[in-house]
Formats: sequence, C-alpha cells, structure tokens
Amino acid sequence: MTTNAKNDAKKLVGLIKIPSLSHHAYYLVGEDSAHVELTTALAKQHKIKIHGNPDFSDRKYEIFTIDDARELKTSAEMRPTSGDVTTGADADAKKIFVVQMNSVTVEAQNALLKLLEEPASYVHFFLIVPSAHLLLPTVKSRLSFIGTSKGEISNHGGAGVADITSAAEEAATFAGLSVPKRLVYIKKLVDDISDEKRPKQAAIDFLNALESLIHSTGGARKSTQQLEVIEKARGYMDDRAPSVKMLLEYVALNI
Repeated sequence: MTTNAKNDAKKLVGLIKIPSLSHHAYYLVGEDSAHVELTTALAKQHKIKIHGNPDFSDRKYEIFTIDDARELKTSAEMRPTSGDVTTGADADAKKIFVVQMNSVTVEAQNALLKLLEEPASYVHFFLIVPSAHLLLPTVKSRLSFIGTSKGEISNHGGAGVADITSAAEEAATFAGLSVPKRLVYIKKLVDDISDEKRPKQAAIDFLNALESLIHSTGGARKSTQQLEVIEKARGYMDDRAPSVKMLLEYVALNI
C-alpha cells in the first residue's frame, strides 16, 4: 500500500467527519449508507439544513453525463438565497451540492474538472462514488478525500483503501501482458467472482482502475478508443445478468 493510501486509511475509522468546510470539493467512497452518513455529518457537524433548503442540492445518478455536469455548473453559478456574498453581509452563505453517482463518463469528468478549477467561494461539492478509481486522477487531485463509509466497509466484507490499491496494481499488471496472458488473467478474476471469493464489484473496480491508468499514461485524446471500450463494458456490467467473462475478454482484446 502506498503512503497516500495508508494516510487515507487512517480516515476510515468511525463515522464520517468533516473538520471544516475550508475546501471547495470533497469525495467519499461508498453508496447509500455513505450518503446517509455524509448528510448526517453536514447537518450535525456544520448545522447545514438539508431539508427545505434551496441552497442544499442532493442528487443521485446511475450514470453522471456531460449534460448533468453542465446542469450542475449552471446551478453552482447561482448565488445563495441567504445573505449577500458580494458585500460580505453574510460570510456564512453557502451552496452545498451532494452528488452521488454509480458511474461517470470521461466527458463529464472533464467538464467537472473545469468547474472544480475555479469554483465560487460559497460553493462546496461532495461527490459520492462506489470506487475511488471511478474518478480520473486529474479530478481526484482537486478533491479532498473524506473517507470510506463505515457501512460500506461492513457491507463489502472489509473492502476499502487496500482493495482500491489492489485494483490499481491489477490494472498495471494487466496492461503489461500480452493478449493471451491477459485472457488467462481475466479467467482467474472471473473464476474468483464465480466462486464468490471476490464480489462482482471487483470487476468494476478493475475496469475503473484500468481507465484511470490509460487516461494518466496516454491522455484522453490519445486513448479515446480504449476509454470507450472500457466505458462500454462497464455500462453492460449493470445489466441484470451480465457475462462478466465476455465483457472483460472484450476489454482484453480491444485495448
């Protein structure tokens, strides 16, 4: 485990804590229980009104698209309804955006990147993702990591930063293999999932890590076709009865 991963792991103990709102954007690894913990933390620790508050936005997406990113940008550009941030009459005026996403396109992330680079001082974003590898390195670099939901760690049998690191290592190993050896590698992963040694989420984490690796080493423009292959395979993973083996073999043969 890397030093950064070890530092992140220290934040996984207990319920989510947000020491301050000094940063403009944060991310949290988890799903529905993470959402509950986050909104509870905002309400109790920072006295944010999460119901009936026009300056509190709570959104959930199966797939966060570029259109969603543009709509978020438009909403973020609107000033808070409380106070006057232009004169400093209410320095506590805030707009809070909680964005839970099960998947997100590369194009949407590039749009988010522009939004995160120059946010208004009163805007705070909280992104909830099922895996840290869902986010591109350039996006993560502009986000402050809160932690992994206690509930999600329990629900996934202890899955946390160590599994995220493992997925990155798997992706790096896989990328350096020949096609025949990639297929052998995929068979082992699929067999582990079939035998319930690993959850199906391991395949999704693998694809997310592979996407991040390709994006960071080749760049989005140079690697467009490879990234599209991964995005297509990941999209079919959400089907009722996906053939994980077929989808991962498709990736192995086309990147």
